[in-house]
Amino acid sequence: MHSPLIDPVLAILVSIGAVILATMVRLLKHHRSRTPRLRLLTGTCPQRAALRLALAPVLREFLPLLDGAGQEVRAIVLVPTLSGTDGEPLAAEVEQLGGSTTFIVRLAHRLGTTLRQPDDVAGALAEELLYLYRHAAAVTVVRQTSGNPGPGATPLSQKKSVVRNGLASLPQHAAHNEAEETVTPFKPNPLGRNNNQGA
Repeated sequence: MHSPLIDPVLAILVSIGAVILATMVRLLKHHRSRTPRLRLLTGTCPQRAALRLALAPVLREFLPLLDGAGQEVRAIVLVPTLSGTDGEPLAAEVEQLGGSTTFIVRLAHRLGTTLRQPDDVAGALAEELLYLYRHAAAVTVVRQTSGNPGPGATPLSQKKSVVRNGLASLPQHAAHNEAEETVTPFKPNPLGRNNNQGA
């Protein structure tokens, strides 16, 4: 014979155990998703530090979006070089695991013999993660703006002059009044330097 008091106590213990088990599973999943997914398999210590610094904002921005869209980026691996099927150098490669929603992103540290800067590697990673997000969320791009500079832009290769304090001065451009389609040059302040213009 069993006591009628044991049934409610047993039910309470089972429900508490189920809540504890569910909480532990959620914590384990949360911990797993927060483990570092970035693996740097090449580069010197200072290069790796610069890469971590450049890649951190990209990871903070895109990984939660991909997790929310149901895509798991299991690893982001920096390798010395990548090559395509024809032997051409690749900047990045995305591998889908077994037709699932799990991916591995590989980034090349070198393109041919050229060592890539950390910002270039971060840009390549951002492009690949953005592609995965757009594909997962079925995003439609409604407008794109060209990256070509306008007719009045100064080429980046133009040499900058160095002033007395050793800092490179920025090129001086005339202001453009679009309403009148005339060029209006800036005039120096007749009262001298403004305190807000720096030393």
